[in-house]
Amino acid sequence: MRAGAFVLRAATLCALVSITSGASARSGGLAALGCDGCHSGGKPATVTLSAQPASAGVGEPITLTITVSQTNGASAGFYLTTAFDSPGTFRAVQSGTATDSAGVLHTAPRSGSGGATTFEVQWTASAATGASFDVFALSANGDKSNRGDGAGSASLSLVVGCAGQRYYIDQDGDGYGSDDPAFRSREECSAPLGYAGRAGDCNDFRAEVHPGAAELCDLLDNDCNQQVDDDVVSQLFCQDDDGDGHGVPGRATKMDCKPVAGFGACDGDCDDGDANYHPGAEEVCDLRDNDCDGMVDEDVRTSCGLGLCARRARGCNAADCTPGEPLVETCNGYDDDCDGIVDNGDSASLCGETGERCVTGRCEGGAGAGGTPGAIPTAGAGSGAGPPSEAAPEGNSASGAGCQVAAGPRDAGCLFGAALLALGSLARRRRVSAQYAR
Repeated sequence: MRAGAFVLRAATLCALVSITSGASARSGGLAALGCDGCHSGGKPATVTLSAQPASAGVGEPITLTITVSQTNGASAGFYLTTAFDSPGTFRAVQSGTATDSAGVLHTAPRSGSGGATTFEVQWTASAATGASFDVFALSANGDKSNRGDGAGSASLSLVVGCAGQRYYIDQDGDGYGSDDPAFRSREECSAPLGYAGRAGDCNDFRAEVHPGAAELCDLLDNDCNQQVDDDVVSQLFCQDDDGDGHGVPGRATKMDCKPVAGFGACDGDCDDGDANYHPGAEEVCDLRDNDCDGMVDEDVRTSCGLGLCARRARGCNAADCTPGEPLVETCNGYDDDCDGIVDNGDSASLCGETGERCVTGRCEGGAGAGGTPGAIPTAGAGSGAGPPSEAAPEGNSASGAGCQVAAGPRDAGCLFGAALLALGSLARRRRVSAQYAR
């Protein structure tokens, strides 16, 4: 039975009772969520609901007995239904009762004796199931009016064809249900949709909150131990005046498990009066240090020129960018002439008339004995000759492949030549680096 149907029937009851003040207390009975909407003035009735047998098999009729106290008089009426959809059928077994689409109700008031009035109804399960029954009853004084009467209700749960287990409503799907009495539990053969076999969820509307959950820094009692944000590591936060989440060390501090209003990470906000300037902010060309790294407009100013002519604009206007002056291309691993190509040209132009050739930014090789300028000599068949430095005799002149360039010990000449080459290369690279950095 749906709640909407109950409400509709209750409204119908009130309408029928109000037709005439002399009408009986709805002697024909009515299916409703309660009887106190129309009947009032009396004391609440005591109502009980029992089942026999308490444990039955599928297809075996169960007798449900409703007892209504004679609190306000000997007359009584009732309406019995199931709280949830269960596979089974009702059967009216006593005179003055009848079935409707969802339960059984009285068709005429009944008078009892011994201080109580009883009714009996049968229900038979067609499959293994749990069933929850609700009965709404009325103790009436029999004066044929709706005054001086009192209502009451009772509930009963049982299982048929299984051992059964109690399940609790689980509205957030976290596997734990609420044992709040406002949300009725169910005894069933298996978990109904939206229910869980474990209770104790202290917030059944948040899946991150349930017994045994990891405690988070969120101002909630995640593990339902009645403590908020316990066992969460606290950290130091610094005063943050502009609310950008970045504070200034050396000012007020606070220990917490997450930033709170007025405090942020102690990472050195370089402008705590403007939320657009803080560590990690995007650098924009505005002549200010947006990301607090100590540099202004780095990598965001307009660039122009190629190779060693590449330059950054002096400000944020592209018109303020002037490329550097091209140089003569030499073998150094740079684009000296600013044409977008590194070390382009022949070896003679890149390395000079030395017989060397440009290899990955360095002039290498030379004319060996019988060799050709610009080529690296190779050993002839059966000559036993090795690389140029090995094939040259010790007494070679400066025009040979040897290292000696002046009178004196050969090693001293080699050291002197090596020193000159090193100084020349260093000077050239310093000049290139200085031009590129402008």
